[in-house]
Amino acid sequence: MARLVLSGVLANLAGGTLFGWSLVAPEASRDVGAPAPAATAVFAVAIGVFAVALLGVRLGLHVLGPRRLLGGAAVAAGAGIGVAATGQHPSALWCGIGLAFGAASGVGYGVSVALAARVPAPRRGAATGLVVAAFAAGPVVLGLLAPRVVPLLGWRACAAGLAVAVTGLLAAGAALAPAERTSRWGPAGAEPADRRAVVLLWVVFAGGAAPGLFVFASAAPLAAGRGLGPATAGAAVSLLAGGNLAGRLVAGWWSDRVGCRLALTAALAVAAALVGGLAGPVAPGVVLGSFAGTGLAYGAVSALVPAATADRVGACAFPRAYGRVFTAWGCAGLAAPVVGGALTAGGQRADLVLVLAVPLIPAALALLALTPPPPHARA
Repeated sequence: MARLVLSGVLANLAGGTLFGWSLVAPEASRDVGAPAPAATAVFAVAIGVFAVALLGVRLGLHVLGPRRLLGGAAVAAGAGIGVAATGQHPSALWCGIGLAFGAASGVGYGVSVALAARVPAPRRGAATGLVVAAFAAGPVVLGLLAPRVVPLLGWRACAAGLAVAVTGLLAAGAALAPAERTSRWGPAGAEPADRRAVVLLWVVFAGGAAPGLFVFASAAPLAAGRGLGPATAGAAVSLLAGGNLAGRLVAGWWSDRVGCRLALTAALAVAAALVGGLAGPVAPGVVLGSFAGTGLAYGAVSALVPAATADRVGACAFPRAYGRVFTAWGCAGLAAPVVGGALTAGGQRADLVLVLAVPLIPAALALLALTPPPPHARA
């Protein structure tokens, strides 16, 4: 089982670097003559392709198996980033990052969480936490390296180096992944065992992830609006990202001891409590703690929902079921920039910031309605 987890960690460490695109996006867009909005639009396309690719992982596992699927993702990611690094036309960014790397990242993430779902129930939470934490670690590593390396080497050389690293990590993940494409993954058209649970988990994911996504979308201006100076606001953004990574690691491990439902309840409660700390005006220390806690709660939800899905539908039905549940993250992510813009335009009044807690209400109600997983699904 350690082999499955390591395969997922390597693949997600590679795929998560997609979320570091903003570190070079403005410079890359200018270099190829693309309009300024393309810097963020390319990433938006990549996220859409990511979600579609994740929905197709179920069929890919049935037809190809995890090893070949990750091998294909390695080729697509390396080629996509390579095209972006060498192309002289805006289409190189759209095709290389938006389409090829977006698809490779979605496939890598889908296969990784599917591998974690095959870990026996007593350690499934910790396994899922490690795998999804690797996805968050990728942009954290890039965030530490890029400000120092990109000015020295240029974005093209750095992108070429990233292409090599991402291809190598995905290839290593593929080598460790199982090769079989058997009934262990279930028939390609099989439906999730518990449709009601899938719907409820969709609501939990959408509502539980929304506050964190909203804060991620407008972290710097939100911190400035709470009275933090530029340096302290930068620390708040770092704490948000660090909390996200820590939440994924800790929540999965803790859920193996207390259960996913109780761990999810705690994550939603923490998210609700800490929105108040962002409503201000309060002491800078409270604001910084609220940023860290919001990231922690978001990371916990991101780790616990896939584990809870596997508990309720079983490993065979998991890829198809989680592909559907994950669309909740996409919906919340699409709404995040809109909500963030409204907060900024409204002067970041306390009553507007408190709106961030509203999605937690349906998430809490859905969690209450979620019945315990059947014993056979936790096998």
